[in-house]
Amino acid sequence: MGRRSLAAGRRGARAVKEADAREVGRLIASQCVAVRVRRLGRVITRIYDAALAKHGINIAQLNLLAAIAVAERARPSDLTRLLDVEKSTMSRNLKGMEALGWVRSNPNMPRRGRRLSLTPAGSRMLVEMRAVWAKAQATALAELGQRSFAQPHKLLSSLAPTATKQTKTPGAPSAQAPSRARRG
Repeated sequence: MGRRSLAAGRRGARAVKEADAREVGRLIASQCVAVRVRRLGRVITRIYDAALAKHGINIAQLNLLAAIAVAERARPSDLTRLLDVEKSTMSRNLKGMEALGWVRSNPNMPRRGRRLSLTPAGSRMLVEMRAVWAKAQATALAELGQRSFAQPHKLLSSLAPTATKQTKTPGAPSAQAPSRARRG
């Protein structure tokens, strides 16, 4: 059933007052945890990205460099689960970082997939960004407040594996729980 047909079918089922829709809209816009957390994530991302921009890297790239360094020869699929990102996002980010010379892959691993590692330039970028990252981290924590950050950090640590098991996009296979902690 197409979008137009579905909408037409719903209209006939029950008339909804515009004021009711506006009231529900206000409720969701003002109280939805998902909306607020996503917005907070964008605000915090901008803090890190602003600090890193003059060095030619963003926080998503830095986070990926860190994950590759820690995971030691991980496959892209391992990193996708570890960082809880879409496969297409991981593929796009890795392609760009390989073009920048920060990441290399060893495709000579039949049946096991390619393994990733940092190049000397990627390792250098990661190490050189430590002080910049620390300053952005301090700014983000000052904005959030140390105590305010502790609660979401604890919550993410405990919920991340459970939430991944429960996530299922219609028509897509179920997500698998990661084999190790996803966020630090």
